Amino acid sequence: MLRRALGKDLGSISTLGCLYKAGRDKQGCNVFVLVGSRFPARDADDELSLLHVIAVMDQHVHQPYTLVYVNSYFSLVNNQPVPAWFSNAYSVLDRRYKKNLRHLLVLHPSIAGRTVLLGLRALLSPKFWKKVKYCDTCSELYKEVRKEEIVLPDFCEEYDREQASSVM
Repeated sequence: MLRRALGKDLGSISTLGCLYKAGRDKQGCNVFVLVGSRFPARDADDELSLLHVIAVMDQHVHQPYTLVYVNSYFSLVNNQPVPAWFSNAYSVLDRRYKKNLRHLLVLHPSIAGRTVLLGLRALLSPKFWKKVKYCDTCSELYKEVRKEEIVLPDFCEEYDREQASSVM
């Protein structure tokens, strides 16, 4: 799979910026950012998107890493992969991806996003759920990852401000 990922032209998906390496967490582990609103699930080729995951992450998953999932402005209609995609990804991605995931930090979780994650319970081990942490604001996320090292989309801080003003 890695050979295919490295040999395939993934420009159509990599230019979207939906998955990228973004610095280190406070324990010194690599951090990857997955931006849900940039993933065109309904239009994307499932195999290409999975090959992109492998091309970006494979050389780093032999050691512990953190995945930050940015849920800001996520749309169930446009960005939600079909359930079969998750099942396929789980079976294709080898043990290193699962074992070495140190934390899954979900930034700006929505009820729909939490529901989708819960829907994956059948696929994921009980150990996985101990790795999940929901961060309602960027400030909460920065308690886990170094603010000066992680590169988040500009709209994350904007989303924080919108949410704060809607509560008041």
